[in-house]
Amino acid sequence: MTNSDPSPDEAPLGNATADAIAVGGGLAGSAFALELARHGASVMIFERMGGPHHKVCGEFLSDGAQALLSYVGIDVHALGGSSIDTLCLANGSKQAHARLPFKAVAVSRFLLDEAVAKAAEHAGAKIFRATSVEGIEHSGDCVRVRTARATFECRAAALASGKHNIRGLPRPDGPMVGFKIHVRPTQAARAALIGIVHLIAFAGGYLGLCMVDDQTLSIAWNINSDVLRFIGTSWAAQSAYVAMQSRMFADFISGATPVWEKPLAVAGLPYGFMRSATISPAIYPVGDQLAVIPSFAGDGTALALASGIAAAQAVLKCESAPDFQARMLANFKPQFTRAAALDRVIAGALLRRVGIAGARLFPGMVTMLVSGTRLRGLDGLTASPDARN
Repeated sequence: MTNSDPSPDEAPLGNATADAIAVGGGLAGSAFALELARHGASVMIFERMGGPHHKVCGEFLSDGAQALLSYVGIDVHALGGSSIDTLCLANGSKQAHARLPFKAVAVSRFLLDEAVAKAAEHAGAKIFRATSVEGIEHSGDCVRVRTARATFECRAAALASGKHNIRGLPRPDGPMVGFKIHVRPTQAARAALIGIVHLIAFAGGYLGLCMVDDQTLSIAWNINSDVLRFIGTSWAAQSAYVAMQSRMFADFISGATPVWEKPLAVAGLPYGFMRSATISPAIYPVGDQLAVIPSFAGDGTALALASGIAAAQAVLKCESAPDFQARMLANFKPQFTRAAALDRVIAGALLRRVGIAGARLFPGMVTMLVSGTRLRGLDGLTASPDARN
């Protein structure tokens, strides 16, 4: 938005302010707006934050996520992405390494989300920042999106508010609290981290870390809220708790300098959630508002992009939101089932030990499991319109 553009609360109202509105300017909402805008639709994005910001999300991009980003015109390597080809699983002193079934990339979501939002803006979408949506409803033949001071109308809307629920459209709370922090590790730690994504289990949760550029280590973790009450929420307290259980993690963060004063946090994460109840014929839930895959599966970014693009394509071909929703959830279900099974392995101390032992003996099994938790059917989203039809 340029300085001369009115804020959406000052914009004149009419029978339709846009063909579509994205409620949320993260990856899912921006991908929805971008796909529609480059097919000639008028689109508005309402984003509650005032500018680019970090999020409590992993920064690991699977091959599927990279293909979707390429489709929307984003070069992840130009953003300074760090290449990854190996997965390390760790539980206590035990470790297992396995080759990933694809070349992964890690990119800061601070940069990535803004790149996709800017691409949507370049395609013609209008982004209105620092604009919180208080309600969204289907009335007659239009969708009404209500902000603090005005109501806007459109033919279709994407519910893309991520981990933040819109009033009247709740999701169940989960027991896990998610955190993320960036740190600057020592040169020795950086050398040991190159090309590897680490998943470290600990009592009450699990942690993932990888380099997002040649200087910054991204650390994201989930911890049960009951355990968190005894530890505290500070980085010092939580890193010490994990370090006591993982010497490898202790070595990685020894001498590291936090980039932020305290970690970002989001509570009540409903991992495994799939929104089965439909909202309306023209309100399309996308990203975390559609489904929340367990974070260690590493395909949350692909899910956000895929659902946003697919919702836009559904709007373009006049597929109703309930039909879109049923189709997407049916496609996601096999991967969610496998990811839930792995989640149970990580949650149980005995199963973790057995799992690590099996992974050390049969690293190819880990590669196969990683492949099994990838989202399917993404190729159809990036095919030509004629091929999709």
